[in-house]
Amino acid sequence: MSLDFVKVAAVALLLPGVAAADHTQVASDPQGMKSFFTDQGIVTQLETDDYGDPLLSIRYYDTSFSIYFYGCNNGTGCTAIQYFSGYRTEGSVSVSRLNEWNRDKRYARAYLSDSGAARIEYDIYLGADGMSQADFDQSFSLWTRSMGEFEEFIDW
Repeated sequence: MSLDFVKVAAVALLLPGVAAADHTQVASDPQGMKSFFTDQGIVTQLETDDYGDPLLSIRYYDTSFSIYFYGCNNGTGCTAIQYFSGYRTEGSVSVSRLNEWNRDKRYARAYLSDSGAARIEYDIYLGADGMSQADFDQSFSLWTRSMGEFEEFIDW
């Protein structure tokens, strides 16, 4: 994990409201969510997952992660999102180590994939009314901090 990523994640935590617009974030508007990130200069691609639901692929400094959309009906009307990042650790991270993470951390959960890759996820239910911009900024800050801490935790 780069020092730049750690610095940016720390600054993001201290500066809620990074995005200029006072806008409610809803999972039913993936383009609006994409704009949240691109307005901050974060490289973001809006794609479709294997189920036909929206998927954001994001490059944030030295790390890539995805945002999956859930509660969708044929790719629309989504009600929840999930931040996700996976790491090819080739079996170097044990289940007991990830259990330690899950015991000590509040928001993001970790697990091993069937192929032995370490993964981290953070789910957010936004419902029909969504989340205020300030709260979404904070959730993004919690995610970036969790992701940075996880990368350090697994010696990425």
